[in-house]
Amino acid sequence: MFLKRVLVSIILAAGALLSILYWWSLIQPVILVDALTDHLSCVSYSPFHRPGQTPFDRETSISTEQIEADLTALAQRFDCVRTYSVTQGMQEVPRLAQKLGIKVLLGIWIGREQSSNEKELTIAIDLAQKYPSVIRAIIVGNEVLLRREQPPSMMRAYIERVKAAVPGVPVTYADVWEFWLRYQKDLLDSVSFATVHILPYWEDDPIGIENAVGHVSHIYQHAKAELKGKEVLIGETGWPSYGRQRQEAEPSLVNQARFIREFALRAELEKIPYNVIEAFDQPWKRDSEGAVGGYWGIYAADGITKFPIRGPVAEAPYWSFAAYGTMVAFLCLLVIIQLRARKLDGGTFPALLAISISSGGAWAGFCRDMVMTNRTPLEWAYTGLYAALLLAATFVLGSPLAAWCSTGETVPAMSTASHLVRWFRRNDQSFDKTARLLGALRFVFLFGAALVCVCLVFDLRSRDFPVALFSVPAIGLALLAWIKGKSEADLEEVLLAGWVGFAGLWIAVAEHIIIVQDEPWRLADGINQHAIAWAVLCLTLAGSVLGPVVVELRASQRQNA
Repeated sequence: MFLKRVLVSIILAAGALLSILYWWSLIQPVILVDALTDHLSCVSYSPFHRPGQTPFDRETSISTEQIEADLTALAQRFDCVRTYSVTQGMQEVPRLAQKLGIKVLLGIWIGREQSSNEKELTIAIDLAQKYPSVIRAIIVGNEVLLRREQPPSMMRAYIERVKAAVPGVPVTYADVWEFWLRYQKDLLDSVSFATVHILPYWEDDPIGIENAVGHVSHIYQHAKAELKGKEVLIGETGWPSYGRQRQEAEPSLVNQARFIREFALRAELEKIPYNVIEAFDQPWKRDSEGAVGGYWGIYAADGITKFPIRGPVAEAPYWSFAAYGTMVAFLCLLVIIQLRARKLDGGTFPALLAISISSGGAWAGFCRDMVMTNRTPLEWAYTGLYAALLLAATFVLGSPLAAWCSTGETVPAMSTASHLVRWFRRNDQSFDKTARLLGALRFVFLFGAALVCVCLVFDLRSRDFPVALFSVPAIGLALLAWIKGKSEADLEEVLLAGWVGFAGLWIAVAEHIIIVQDEPWRLADGINQHAIAWAVLCLTLAGSVLGPVVVELRASQRQNA
């Protein structure tokens, strides 16, 4: 028993230390290479960055005042802007750009609907004829072949139509570099130059930040060679500042600043023409790409610059939230222990402090995730509920753990899901109040983890790993089950736990396997820490149910033998 208490105390202390190190790392300034100048070449501009704005709502039209304010801010750092459409207010961009002294890569949005395509083509041709000195080039379609919304023959016809209408303006088509190489025979001789997208994060084999800039340069040179000497513009390149890690490619503000600075420097030295994606964070993209889709901007959605072009960069000044969460958790745990008339001695406070630090840090981390990822009132509703349950788990799990670590007090049992139903219907009192609370928390977090695993298994590319939310309940439940040595569970809970454990392992394996045409089932070069952490939590949570069940089954078999 003494050894077990020592091991549990070490685990609690390790959790607190990891929480401190994580939040401490967020505020540490990181020295990065400085860009040569304050001005960068060009940036993708989409005005749909304010609350409720989305290009999917065709009735949405961005005001001239907002677009002018956006372009005024961008003109301080960029020489040109790339657009993707000439409707929903974007037809004002060339006029405002001329006023501000910046150039425009004028985008024409080509989709499935012929009528919408015709409208875009007509407006764009008129703008190019009206503002020829402002428009650096016209980009007819963006990743249309990638989305399979038009065949190459139709894209060629659109390009040639625009070239004929505006002979003095260069015309191009934009797509990911692999698709440009695949369809070059259909389009290459119809464009003035090729516009390729090179995004290390989104590659089939994601590239880590250490090699990202070199990868872009290599692919650019490769594309130039494959496209028979045709001029090539990098139409999109960049790095996200927040979201799920893909293999070794980790989104972060520091990594985004590092990529932009290092790439701008290399592009200047190697004379690579480029356009950065993108100007402002786009919250609407989180619907289709997950949280990471909304955080590619140089500016936040509210228009504030996310990082300087020179000097050190810190990830985020969020340490105070974790400190406040720790203090609240510590005080509440003290009150709960006193209300329950548990003995307080010198050994209680270290355990309480360790639990408070780790759980306070986890709660602050989950609140940060909520702010960064939530999109709809429904998402705020259920994540808010789980945030409250995370606090409840801190108190319900933390109190008996701290008491056991200090005095060896017997830890409570956990009721089964079926008992909770009987208690609700018939006031069944076979378990006490604490056991019912623990049983309810176990079932809710098991169910939540199972649902998350379903989403990850079937949509691994764009789903995030909610490590902060499940860390406290997974570890706390597992420790209580280990201390107790047995755990009652219904078949439903066993099945949920089995799925969570299996899915956690599958996700970890799938995240580190690369399936590309030439190298199927190759192991990734780097480690996805987010996926590994999620797999460990899934196994820990599943073990809190399955571990004691397996132990009891073995004991029963020995007795029968």
